[in-house]
Amino acid sequence: MKYLPLLWAGIWRRPIRTSLTMLSIITAFFLFGVLQGMNAGLNSVFEFMSVARLRVMSRANFQEPIPIAHVAKIKGVAGVSDVSPLTVVVGTYQQSSNVVVALGVDSDALLRIFNEMKVPPAQAAAMARTRTGVLVGAALAERRGWKIGDRIPVSSFNVAKTDGSRDWYFDIVGIYDMEEHNWATEMWAHYDYIDEARADNRGTAMQILVRVANPDHAPRVAQQIDALFMNSAGQTVTQSEKDALQGMLAQVGDIGFMVNTIVGAVLFTLLFLTSNTMVQSIRERVPEFAILRTLGFSESTVLWLVVTEALVMGVSAALLGLAAAVPIIPLMLERVSPDFAAIRMPAAVFVWGCAIAAFMALVSGLPPALRARRLQLVDALAGR
Repeated sequence: MKYLPLLWAGIWRRPIRTSLTMLSIITAFFLFGVLQGMNAGLNSVFEFMSVARLRVMSRANFQEPIPIAHVAKIKGVAGVSDVSPLTVVVGTYQQSSNVVVALGVDSDALLRIFNEMKVPPAQAAAMARTRTGVLVGAALAERRGWKIGDRIPVSSFNVAKTDGSRDWYFDIVGIYDMEEHNWATEMWAHYDYIDEARADNRGTAMQILVRVANPDHAPRVAQQIDALFMNSAGQTVTQSEKDALQGMLAQVGDIGFMVNTIVGAVLFTLLFLTSNTMVQSIRERVPEFAILRTLGFSESTVLWLVVTEALVMGVSAALLGLAAAVPIIPLMLERVSPDFAAIRMPAAVFVWGCAIAAFMALVSGLPPALRARRLQLVDALAGR
């Protein structure tokens, strides 16, 4: 602590230069936090996906609807315990920026397929008897300010009704939770309600959800399901939840490679910037370090003063940048999908960010620190 005034004076000797350098570091690690946080957050989604659940989609295009008749045939496959069609209504709630997704399923099978969902029995019964009823995730209800009994009007982008209207009305009859509260983000509706009222694609589903009795048999069951429809007009591809999401993300590109390339280029440039700043700072303060040596400071003390100065400036600025990225990540991912709004920056990104900042501080601060350690006092005091 006794060296703190020296450290503070050294860091803010040139306030404008220090401020600009720290702003550059903050910006770089804000970008690092956002990109790596999104990448790590998306990867963490896979941890919550069950290998016992399969998703059946059209082989031609995952957005192509498949016949609802497939559901009955899939139920007959050995090893299948529950099946539900899945259709999607996407629209806005109250204002254009509030995007809402209603997932139409077989409500009887829903809680068996997603057995981690926690719903009070009375609310589950209300869902079964209410045609327009929906079960809303607790995290989604908190974010929207919804409660049981609310009617949710949705102006749909993708599904028109037989009367030409695009306005759908859903009544909240239950709120479910999950072991990981942040992942209770869906709104589950009745497939029959949506299918009977829509104008197009009646009798079809965007996907079919399948629960496998034994997770070890999931690959075999997936092959058998696809074999059922191999020679039909509605050929399918069946994947686990994890594989299905990875396939959709792969259509965007190799996200990990793109993130690492951008972050690597930014940090490489930042290393040159901070190294140049530290070299200039030490060059200007050579006589001051010589005076410290004359006053009795050892060579090692001078070296560690310079290194600590670089560490304090680099790590503190990096922490500010990472902290600024924390609230941005869920907002950006919500634009991709409302389900991703639950993603938060993993603690590992903070740890790696601080470690990289410390490494860069050492690389940029150690060479000028060694120079300060090897000062020739007479030449330094004479300004040579």
